Amino acid sequence: MAMHTDTFILSKQGWLPIVLAATVLLFFIMTGLHLFQFLIGALLIAFLILFRNPERNAVLGETSSVISSVDGVVLGIEETLINDRMMKKITLLNGLWNVSMLRAPFDGVMEGCRVRHGVSLALHHPLSEALNEKVVLSFKSLSGNEVFMEHLSDRSCFPIAIDGEEGEKMKEGSRYGFLARGRTILYLPSNVTLAVHPGADVRAGESVIGRFDA
Repeated sequence: MAMHTDTFILSKQGWLPIVLAATVLLFFIMTGLHLFQFLIGALLIAFLILFRNPERNAVLGETSSVISSVDGVVLGIEETLINDRMMKKITLLNGLWNVSMLRAPFDGVMEGCRVRHGVSLALHHPLSEALNEKVVLSFKSLSGNEVFMEHLSDRSCFPIAIDGEEGEKMKEGSRYGFLARGRTILYLPSNVTLAVHPGADVRAGESVIGRFDA
């Protein structure tokens, strides 16, 4: 199976802003402008935190498990009807200080990927659902189970990045994209037993969201 090798300590989405901030900081150090040194230094530290890319090595060996694709907190859980099919809807929120890497929920295939470019309104804005940048994905496991996922951007200077492609095979926890700040909705079939509750903290590539029933 293909597995993304973006294993450098910093995400590749952050290389350019980090290099630019470091260059500007060096200039202000050489010119002795201490106030600007402090401001740009703080910005550089913020970039280093935002674009950190830690290893996650929780290999569970459970083909029935669905692993969280994002770091963040579970906002809500409900049942909803999608195309005449009852599904479990899990809403997750990740902030600027969470790890921003997106990871595959299980061993399988990224079957679909649709990107809508847009603006970056606050999620509580009434037009955010219609206008914000959004990515819709579908994954199918090796055993034929399918899940759907939506990533919606929140206020951020950095766009959603998806490195995976339709039809690409992925291993559980492999990196497929970047979301600096936003909301993720996971749609699971009704035969999934959930392992999280509202308010729970989750970690991408490690936390079990649920398990498919045998």
